[in-house]
Amino acid sequence: MGYKTGIITDIQHYSVHDGPGIRTVVFLKGCPLRCKWCSNPETQKLYPELGLNVKNCIMCKKCMSVCPENCITILDEKIFIDIERCTRCFKCQEVCPTGAIRRFGYIKTVKEVMDEVKKDRIFYEYSGGGLTLSGGECLVQHEFAISLLKFAKKTGINTAIETTGYAAKGILLDVAEYTDYILYDLKHVSSEKHEEITGVSNELILNNLKKLVNNGYKPIIRIPVIPRFNDDKQTIENFIKIITELDLKTVHLLPLHHLGKNKYEQLGKDYFYKELITPDKRLMEMIKNKFIENGINAAIGG
Repeated sequence: MGYKTGIITDIQHYSVHDGPGIRTVVFLKGCPLRCKWCSNPETQKLYPELGLNVKNCIMCKKCMSVCPENCITILDEKIFIDIERCTRCFKCQEVCPTGAIRRFGYIKTVKEVMDEVKKDRIFYEYSGGGLTLSGGECLVQHEFAISLLKFAKKTGINTAIETTGYAAKGILLDVAEYTDYILYDLKHVSSEKHEEITGVSNELILNNLKKLVNNGYKPIIRIPVIPRFNDDKQTIENFIKIITELDLKTVHLLPLHHLGKNKYEQLGKDYFYKELITPDKRLMEMIKNKFIENGINAAIGG
């Protein structure tokens, strides 16, 4: 797969939470992190996947008749797909009449993606919006990401990326060159706790953030507020210390939500935080005000 093609899961129109103005968000597949609260688990692996919504299955058995590997069985009036044997030909998804079998991930060219993005151009012009690359982690497919961003810039479309900052040396700066707004995730200041919940250390993330700032970029920091993980007083103070030292002025606080829960079920994955309650408004306001008291422009949501 060359730099002019990439794997995406979705193109979301009319978004107002992923950068300034009205934006079109392109979700790229692939992510090196495994955050236990991830709302887009279908974007984690760097290849197209099958998802199964058993509630929509009408037991027509069309999927079974076309599967070349005999991966699909029915037991106790429920359908099962053996993902280990599946070769991802997606014939089952193509014949499914109800959408019970979903495909997460499509190979698209730069032109195909940008033709869709350009449909919303009038909204960008009136709102100051544009294209946002998200994921997953858009830096995983950095060559494809750069091609999309270059195309957008050449046609006068504002650009933004949402990133974990977890990428090899130089990749982030290469992508940033064609980006107007960088929305940069910080999840925890402790490397040990960060690795425990996301699967990776935060050292590379913090180093890349410093590189961005040292090269003149002013990323917007986004902090997912996760109960019992990073919402305590000491962690918030440590966030403030890092952000202040880097002379950054804007923070978006993103309270935990459960909008991706159904996708875990469809992928056959366990959702670690299914019992955790979303942070209440009072706590979010307290955290926001703590940042503001320290000279940082903080907002709930993005």
